[in-house]
Amino acid sequence: MIFVILAIYNEEKSLQALVEDIRGALRKEDYKIIAVDDGSSDRSHHILLQLKKEDMIIAKHRVNLSIGAVFSTGFNIALKESKSNDDIVIVMESDQTSDSELLQQIVDEIRIKGKDVSIASRYIKGGGYINFPLTRRLYSFCANNILRRYFPIHKITDYTIFYRSYRIKVLRQIMELFGLYNFIHFRGFVSNSEILIKASCFTRKISEIPFLYNYGNKKGKSKLLIFSNILEYFYFIFSMKKIIASVKNLEFWHE
Repeated sequence: MIFVILAIYNEEKSLQALVEDIRGALRKEDYKIIAVDDGSSDRSHHILLQLKKEDMIIAKHRVNLSIGAVFSTGFNIALKESKSNDDIVIVMESDQTSDSELLQQIVDEIRIKGKDVSIASRYIKGGGYINFPLTRRLYSFCANNILRRYFPIHKITDYTIFYRSYRIKVLRQIMELFGLYNFIHFRGFVSNSEILIKASCFTRKISEIPFLYNYGNKKGKSKLLIFSNILEYFYFIFSMKKIIASVKNLEFWHE
C-alpha cells in the first residue's frame, strides 16, 4: 500500500488538479490519499468532500495548528491503516509544486532499489529551481547547509524539501523510540527536517532523486514565515543535537 499525505491549508486553487494528478500517476497502484486540512478558511474542505472516493481519507483540524501537527496527524493515520512494514508513505505539498510525475520514481527507490527513505532533491545533478524567489532560495540554501553540517547524512543534500517517501517500518521505529507525543516534537517547517534526521538514526538506506522545484506552479500564497522559522531552526539544532547524542548510546545505532 502507498499512502500519500497532503498537507493542506487554504489550497482551494490547487486541490482538484493535484488529486487528479495523483490518481493518474498511481492508477496501477494500491494507494490511499490522506488529506489533512489544517483549519483552512477557504473552500478547501468542501472541495475535498467533493473529490472524496474510496481512495481518500480526510482529516480536518478545526483550527490552524501547524505543519508539525499536520505531519503528526497524517503519519498516525498511515501507521494505523498500514498492514505491512513495507508499505510506503509519501509526503507532498498541496500547492502543485510537488511534481506528481515523480511519484512512481520515488516509490521505486524503496520498492525496487531497497531504500528506506527517498528525497526529491533540488541540490543534486538534474535538480534545481525554476521561478524561485531569491530570498526563499537563499534561506533554503543556508538552512540545508547548516543542517548538513550539524546532522550529516551520507550523500544527502536536501533536508528541508517536503517531497519524500518513507518505508513505514522506519516510521514505526521512530514512533516506538520517541512515542506518540514526541514522534514529531517541533511545530513549524523544521518538523520536516526532524523526521528525516530521526529516520537516519535507524537506516543508512536513504537516497535522493533529482527534483526541479518550479515555484511558478504554485497556487496560493506561501505559508512560510522566514523570521520565525529561523528562530525555530536555532532551537531545533540545540535540542536535536542533545537527542541524537542520547540515541547514539542505544544498541541499534549505526556509525
